[in-house]
Amino acid sequence: MINAYTSWQPLEEVIVGRAYTPEYFDFIDDAQVRNQLQQILIETEEDLNNLQRTIETYGARVRRPDLMDLDRFQNLQVRGLGAPLPPLTPRDWQISLGQKLLRVLSIRELDSICADFTDQVVNPHKSNWDPDCILNGASASCIVRVGRDVFFDNSDYLRPEQTEWIVNNVLGPEYRIHEAVTDGHGDAVFAILKPGVILSSKHDMHLHLAQDFPGWEVLKIWDSSIWAAMEVGKFKWESNPGAWYVQGQTPTLEFTQFVDTYLNKWTGFVAETVFDVNCLVLDEENVIFSAYNRDVFDFCKRHRITPIICELRHSYFWDGGISCCTQDLRRRGGIESYL
Repeated sequence: MINAYTSWQPLEEVIVGRAYTPEYFDFIDDAQVRNQLQQILIETEEDLNNLQRTIETYGARVRRPDLMDLDRFQNLQVRGLGAPLPPLTPRDWQISLGQKLLRVLSIRELDSICADFTDQVVNPHKSNWDPDCILNGASASCIVRVGRDVFFDNSDYLRPEQTEWIVNNVLGPEYRIHEAVTDGHGDAVFAILKPGVILSSKHDMHLHLAQDFPGWEVLKIWDSSIWAAMEVGKFKWESNPGAWYVQGQTPTLEFTQFVDTYLNKWTGFVAETVFDVNCLVLDEENVIFSAYNRDVFDFCKRHRITPIICELRHSYFWDGGISCCTQDLRRRGGIESYL
């Protein structure tokens, strides 16, 4: 049963995304390009499997998406359409709002999971992607649940008319609607760890956290610890702007050209993302982060929260953090007022 009114009530069931397996790219002739990409795929799945095991240790059920059939994937290559996105970031595509599961973008690889919830699913695309769907171009990451209060980011990835449709077709009169503009994906701009405790990033300049969350303590993070630890910024901006770096391998122009040409649907402008904010709250005492950040971990300790590290070595490639790679389906508890 779908049941999630916040991002911090005890987690009971969650989707963890999935990357393609290496054989999907056996067709690449250039051995160095093939090896670099397959290394990313192997290590991404290793990290996601570790994330799954960690979540299960805390008692929650983990669901994983299907992968596109290999024959269909290869057929798309023949048609020259480039590689479609893997089902890696379910939080961008759907969200549990109370006892409804809103599929903002209908991803086929999530169909078998969503089929288990039948009449709780709201899918304006119906059985196939609809080019005229009201929610086209929207991201579920632009919605933040705070019990009875729901915040919508009406900016780059969510238009006001899309917010209005969601309010009218998914939420009931018991909810209070707010606007929280972040000009991007909200779950990489601010995260509520538990009532009274918020992480935010340097991109929160259009938010009114003190007004919307009176008396709550906010820690602002300016730079992603992953960015510094992997020296991605140094490589991309000082050595070879725009190049793609694979940990432990020598960057090549051929790999960069392959990514920019063939995988351009996958990647984003990773320099703007503060991954330390992009986390998964297991409950009010345990939160999963993708890397160590002293300020964040000290902040958590002060609020009696245990930070748990589940590394995502290729967050900078996928432009996706822990929150992006997960989507909660069920949390223990009901609707409450926190504001």
